[in-house]
Amino acid sequence: MAFFVQEEIRDRSPGIVDMVKRAGHKKNRIAMVAGFIAGGWIPVVTYLVSHYHVQSQPQLWLLVSGGLTYSAMTVFSWARVAFRHPLKALGFVTLLEGGMTFVPDPWIGLPSLGLLILINGLATGTNLVNDDRESRLLARALPKRKVRCR
Repeated sequence: MAFFVQEEIRDRSPGIVDMVKRAGHKKNRIAMVAGFIAGGWIPVVTYLVSHYHVQSQPQLWLLVSGGLTYSAMTVFSWARVAFRHPLKALGFVTLLEGGMTFVPDPWIGLPSLGLLILINGLATGTNLVNDDRESRLLARALPKRKVRCR
């Protein structure tokens, strides 16, 4: 007699691969590119300011903390979906953001920066695609009003 373990079926959000496939559709490319640029730029600025400017102007740590907050929240949300465990997501975010910001060796900081650009860009692009998709669905659902000229 064989026993099969049936996994608990949960109402889960789509996985990372499904989100990227949906976002990569040709009618979503503008939103995806805009999101990739907007989301990917944040870690670039954070890296450059933290490694090249805060030594001479310590008040710029405020900019670095803003960039880390934005990026960490985005990457944490993404990592929770990818790893399906909040502690793994927290460790992932801490390692990537900390490695990018505080480790002086470029062979650690630059790959961390690359991953953060990719994750922030994909996550933000996917959000823009979903927002655009929801607004299109909402526009279809609303009744059209006739405009009368006087």
